[in-house]
Amino acid sequence: MNNLRIFTFLVLLLPWVANAQMDSIHYLTLDELYRHVRQNHPIAQQAILMNQRGSLTVSQARGAFDPKIVSGFDRKTFDGTNYYDLWDTYVKIPTLLNIDLKAGYERNQGTYLNPEHKVPADGLYYAGISVPLGQGLIHNERNINLQKSKFTQKAFENDANNVLNNLFLDVNYAYWYWFESHQKREAVRSNLSLIQERFEGIKQGTINGENAPIDSVEMLIQVQQWINNLRQAELDLQNSRLLLNNFIWSDSMDLSSFSPLIEDETQNLALDSYLDWAIINHPDLKQLSIESNILDLDRKLSSEQLKPIIDVNYNLLLTDQSELESSFYANNYKFGVQFAFPLLIRKERSKLKIIKIKQQEYDLKINQKTREVINKIQQGYNKVYTLEEMIEQQKDIQVNYEKMLQAEQVMFENGESSVFLLNSRENKKLLGQIKLIELQSKYQQSLGELKWSTGKLYDEINALNP
Repeated sequence: MNNLRIFTFLVLLLPWVANAQMDSIHYLTLDELYRHVRQNHPIAQQAILMNQRGSLTVSQARGAFDPKIVSGFDRKTFDGTNYYDLWDTYVKIPTLLNIDLKAGYERNQGTYLNPEHKVPADGLYYAGISVPLGQGLIHNERNINLQKSKFTQKAFENDANNVLNNLFLDVNYAYWYWFESHQKREAVRSNLSLIQERFEGIKQGTINGENAPIDSVEMLIQVQQWINNLRQAELDLQNSRLLLNNFIWSDSMDLSSFSPLIEDETQNLALDSYLDWAIINHPDLKQLSIESNILDLDRKLSSEQLKPIIDVNYNLLLTDQSELESSFYANNYKFGVQFAFPLLIRKERSKLKIIKIKQQEYDLKINQKTREVINKIQQGYNKVYTLEEMIEQQKDIQVNYEKMLQAEQVMFENGESSVFLLNSRENKKLLGQIKLIELQSKYQQSLGELKWSTGKLYDEINALNP
């Protein structure tokens, strides 16, 4: 009666113990690892710096439109005579249309002052405008440089995304290699316990005369073989942890205390969505597109250089006593026009033709790269789809292996089979289990490759919560 109570207590205790063991296991998912890498890995930090460089490039180009204050003072004194004092201070404000606004104050004096520099005793105020009516009015160097800087910023962002895309692909490989090694070790270790238990039973049966001595030797070889397999699995697991440690930048994260976990074993994939994403967002295609857009800006600037230079300057002159009457604008001003135009414009025309040829080259590069990207995505999708089918097939194979092993076990207990056949059935079952683990690992790695080839891997990881 007491034995029955103890047995009942143990049966009730087992589920609680199993749940306690499951709760004590710390799992590390791939998404959690991605978050850690994104926040702590030096290459991820480098990507942040690349984005900052891009922003500063635009800020630097905007500096060409910053207002500028200029002040100049010239004095000549000789033999006790003050020949002249020339003082001119003004503020210049550039605009996007290449029209410059100017306002200043001029005060000059001296015995031998050039009549051109003569101003009232209280100085002369002026406000003016400079307009390029020909070359440079719409497209000019500083305006084009600002637009180039924005494309350069996009190029830095694209390079950063490409760096992250490659980094996360390496993380994906390392994680699923760790998963494969861990699951193989667990499978070998759990099955080795059953094999050792069977060996002890056959060994005892040999002692009792129920089994032939050769059966004990046969079973011993099975145990020794899988002990070696366990050693190899332990070695692979250690190496996989070392590989994964390349991406772990935290002393508090010890991989030996974590286990990998598959959150979604298979996923429903839409090939068209991957292709549509890649055509717009693939880093290689975006880089070529950015370079093509920069070339187009060079073309616009070169086309502008085919126009003549016609710069018009007008400055209104003011004093403290000036009154803005209708006749004032006709009597108090400075006006000037500069004109220049090369007669043959061979340099400008040749430069424009060269740029147009480069644009054609980039169009061909984009077409070629688009074809390569689409084909690579198609290959990746085919691989993922095939591996998914193979996994389902391997699961069915495992069910049949288990049935064959159980049937062989029954036949062995009835004396209708041998240890050799039993071990053979068990080896096939264990090797099939290992094959299933390898297929699961390859599937997850191929899924990461597909997202990487699309250029979508970094985007999905950036969408993860911190």
